[in-house]
Amino acid sequence: MQPQFTLSPQLLAKAFPFHFVFKGDRTIVQSGEVLQRLIPDIIGSQLDKCFQIQRPIIQAADFAAITRQSNSIFMLKSLHSEMTLRGQMMPIEDCGAIFFLGSPVVTEISQLNQIGIKLKDFAIHDSAADFLFLLQAKGRLMDELAERELKLKDTLRGKEEIALLAEARARDVEQALENLQKTQAQLIQAEKMSGLGQMVAGIAHEINNPVNFINGNLTYTDKYVQDLLTLVELYQQYFPQASPEIIDFMEEMDLEFVLSDLPRLVASMQMGSCRIRDIVLSLRNFSRLDEAEQKDVDLHEGIDSTLLILNHKLKQGIEVVQEYGDLPKVLCYPAQLNQLFMNIISNAADALLEADIKSKQIVIQTSVDDSKQVYIRIQDNGHGISPEIKEKIFNPFFTTKPAGKGTGLGLSISQQIIEKHQGTIEVVSELGKGTEFVIKIPISLVAKA
Repeated sequence: MQPQFTLSPQLLAKAFPFHFVFKGDRTIVQSGEVLQRLIPDIIGSQLDKCFQIQRPIIQAADFAAITRQSNSIFMLKSLHSEMTLRGQMMPIEDCGAIFFLGSPVVTEISQLNQIGIKLKDFAIHDSAADFLFLLQAKGRLMDELAERELKLKDTLRGKEEIALLAEARARDVEQALENLQKTQAQLIQAEKMSGLGQMVAGIAHEINNPVNFINGNLTYTDKYVQDLLTLVELYQQYFPQASPEIIDFMEEMDLEFVLSDLPRLVASMQMGSCRIRDIVLSLRNFSRLDEAEQKDVDLHEGIDSTLLILNHKLKQGIEVVQEYGDLPKVLCYPAQLNQLFMNIISNAADALLEADIKSKQIVIQTSVDDSKQVYIRIQDNGHGISPEIKEKIFNPFFTTKPAGKGTGLGLSISQQIIEKHQGTIEVVSELGKGTEFVIKIPISLVAKA
C-alpha cells in the first residue's frame, strides 16, 4: 500500500503564492498569500467578481466549460489591479474543485510596482522569477550603461569644449603673430623710408649745388668755345700762311679733329649734367617724403621715376614696354605708391635676370574704367610662380630669394599700401607663362567714418 501525502492549505499558499481554488459554484475557497494580500476578500468571492477570463474564449464561463478547457493556457485579468495571471486550470475530481496554478505576466520590472508586488513574491521554482531576475539585471545594466553614456558625453563635451577653446586660442595666437609681423614690417618699412629720406636729402644737398654750378659754367664754356673756334677760323682765313712752328703744332694736335670734337665734348658734358640733375629729381619724386598727406599726382611720373632708378637692372637685357592710358591725376599717397611700383618692378627684373630666356620683357599698362577705378598691370615673361608659392607671396618675411638677397617684406608692404588706398592687388601667374600683377585703386580715396 502506497503512502498518501496531502498538502495543507498553508503550504500551498506559500508554495504557490498566486494560486487559487474554486468549487463548482465558482466560489473561491483557497488562494496563495500574495493574492490574498492583493485581493483581501478573495476567499468566498465568485471567480467572475475577481477575474475576467481573457483566454481561452469561453462563452459561458461555468465550471464545466472551464473543465473542458483544462488543457489550455488561461489568461486571467484581475478586476482589482493591473495584474494579469497566466497559468493552468487543474480539475480535482474527487473534491469537485478546480486548482489554478499560475503567475503574473510581467515583461518589465517597472510593472511590479504598478501591480503592487515585488520580485520576492514569486515562488523560487517559478520560471517567471528567473526571467524577472534577468530583466532586473538587464535594467541595472542599462541604467549603468546610460549613466556611463552620460558621463562619456560629459567627458566628450568637455574635450570638445577644450578642443574648441584650444582652436580659438590657436586662432588668436595666429592672428597676434600676423599682426606682429605686419607691425614689424611697417616698422622696418618706416625705418627704410626714413633712411631713404635722409639719403635723398643728402644727395640734394651734396650734388644739386655742384651740378647747378657745373650747369651754369657749361653755359659760359660753350660760349667761350664757340668764340675760340670762330677766332681760329678767322686766323685761318686771313693768315693762311702760318709759320712752320704753328703748322707743325697744328698737325701734332690734329686741329681739324679738335675743331669738330670740342663742341661735341661740351654738349656731352651738358647732357651728363642734365642726366645727373634728372636722377636727383627722380629720387626726390620717388620718395616724396615731404608729401605725407594725400595729393593729386600723375602716376606715370612715379612709374617713370621708378624705372629710372632701376635702370641699372633693366639695362641688363630687359626690354620695358610702357603702354600708358589716358589717366587723370589720382588722389593718393605718392611715396607709398612709388614704393609699390619699386617692389613689383624690381621683383620682375630679378625674376627675368634669373630666367634662361632670350627675350626678356616687362610690360606696364595703365587704364581707367567707367567706375573711376585705375588699373596698373605689370607683367613679365619669366618662368612664373607655382601655386604653392603664390599662396604665400604676400605673407610678411616670406621670400624665395637666397639669404641676404631679400627680406620678404616687399609684397607684404605692397599689399598694405593697396589696402590703405582702398584698392586690390591680384597676382596672375602660371609656371612657364610669366607673372602679372593687377593693381586697382580708386581715383579718389573715400573718407572713412
